[in-house]
Amino acid sequence: MRSLLISAVLCTAAVAAAQDLEARAVKADLTKDDPAAAYWASVPEVNVSLIGQPMVVPRPSTTTTSNLKVKVVHDGKRIAFRLQWADPEKSEAGRLGQFSDAAAIQFPAAVADFPPPVMMGAKGLPVHLFHWRAQYQRDREVGKPTVKDLYPNGSIDIYPMEFPNAEANQGLTAKDQEKFSPATAEGNPQAYSKTGVDEIIAEGFSTSQVKEGHSSSGTGAWRDGAWSLVISRPLAIEGGSTLTLGGKSWAAFAVWQGGQGEVGSRKCLTMAWSTLTLKEGP
Repeated sequence: MRSLLISAVLCTAAVAAAQDLEARAVKADLTKDDPAAAYWASVPEVNVSLIGQPMVVPRPSTTTTSNLKVKVVHDGKRIAFRLQWADPEKSEAGRLGQFSDAAAIQFPAAVADFPPPVMMGAKGLPVHLFHWRAQYQRDREVGKPTVKDLYPNGSIDIYPMEFPNAEANQGLTAKDQEKFSPATAEGNPQAYSKTGVDEIIAEGFSTSQVKEGHSSSGTGAWRDGAWSLVISRPLAIEGGSTLTLGGKSWAAFAVWQGGQGEVGSRKCLTMAWSTLTLKEGP
């Protein structure tokens, strides 16, 4: 049985073959993520193949995203990836059972001659991920929805600062409300509003840890059944991955279609690393 599984994985990996990526140097402000910026027109596009994640349960029932269009630029200090993929609907999560469209880029977290295992690294062989969600971007642009926004016909009668009677809310503070939000009270980084991108360090399945205080960012635009997303990051990140001009590294990708019930391990991804080189000069 194990040999059959390994053979199946090798076959699917061949389908999602690696691609060579080259980051072109541009004179632009890459702190402003713009999927429609003029400089993208002169950058070569690489088609990267994805498949439904085949290794860990729960797995997706099919490959919803089979192709990812990738362009890469840098300005000597920062690198930006533009990712484009087909998605028939814009999904930003919200109510229970609703999930967000998302995408992630993964890098080796340590400089080495060979990359770690592409499936989230391994013990002592960490990977560094940049995970964008449409949900985070919605929260940044228009604010995080309240329970009342999501369930307008619901009635709240126990949460501080949300009592129907205004007099009962007098003197209450955000700290009082946190008593009913354990994740916020304990400082769980997933409990706060996001800037668009999570930075994550992992050393294998189920080991993801969100890093705080990062300077990566992401902005996506959905139009006519497709996402166009830019994720940017500094070349060197302390405690994470480092990319060097003229040097070689690797990158891997994943996409989630929230409208198709994809979340967590239910995703489409590359089963092999793509080589990444940063071209010097204009």
